[in-house]
Amino acid sequence: MKHGKMRPTCVLLDDLQTTETAENPEQVEKLMALIRKDVMNLGGKERLSILQTATPIQPEDLVDKFKNDINWKTTIFKAVEKFPKDLKSKDSLWAQYFKLFDAESITGQEHRESLEFYRKHRAEMDEGAEVFNPYRFS
Repeated sequence: MKHGKMRPTCVLLDDLQTTETAENPEQVEKLMALIRKDVMNLGGKERLSILQTATPIQPEDLVDKFKNDINWKTTIFKAVEKFPKDLKSKDSLWAQYFKLFDAESITGQEHRESLEFYRKHRAEMDEGAEVFNPYRFS
């Protein structure tokens, strides 16, 4: 965190909250207090940049509190800009995929069959989708 008189100029907070944390107002407040007290003071008298990567989980969670705090600049990037065109049809490839995925989840199996199904039909299933980082799962 610091080395002799040298202090950091930038801190990265990476996904600090879990679903459990986000659902517990006391834990959210503890995290906020830790960031305000310990992290924000790491720069000493020098300027300190703090970047946070996070996924909002629910209202009033850590991400929501930062987003609504006027002292923080928040930039939000959607992971999915547009969903696939055939996502909600009851007899779509996506419906078949989710049925396989759910069955594997219930029985505790690895998602081999559903993943293979997706790989086989990926072009059709992804049609119309636009994502923030198309190379994430290339």
